[in-house]
Amino acid sequence: MFIKSVAITFLALILSSPALSDGHADEHGKSKSSVDPMVALQPAANQDAAAAYYQAVEKHVFNGAMPAKQAQLAAISASVAIKCLYCIPAHTSMAKAAGATDEEIKTAVAIAADVALKSALLYGNQYDMDTFIKMFPQ
Repeated sequence: MFIKSVAITFLALILSSPALSDGHADEHGKSKSSVDPMVALQPAANQDAAAAYYQAVEKHVFNGAMPAKQAQLAAISASVAIKCLYCIPAHTSMAKAAGATDEEIKTAVAIAADVALKSALLYGNQYDMDTFIKMFPQ
């Protein structure tokens, strides 16, 4: 569930990107089409808080401790993991814009696939969690 909420947040950031602007500005100079649809999909009472949240994520996560290219590659992996038809093309486009190569994008997808494979094997075979955790000392 956490990964899905993170992916939805990333999608909101994508859809509010200036790259999606139609060039028509309001009286504050902000593109009318840059209104974040993820904010608009929220109940009216939540929209201001949602807009502030998405702006903070853009500022502190996608442009934070991790370079934008790596953040977008991580977002591709998360998008693949949750099979988000909206997120995958958006994050792929943004990753390329941030300098990611096709090989790096393929690697991000392969990482998601490998994690899913191993998860299915462990979960499906009911591998003992205590035994598993002991394999990774902290």
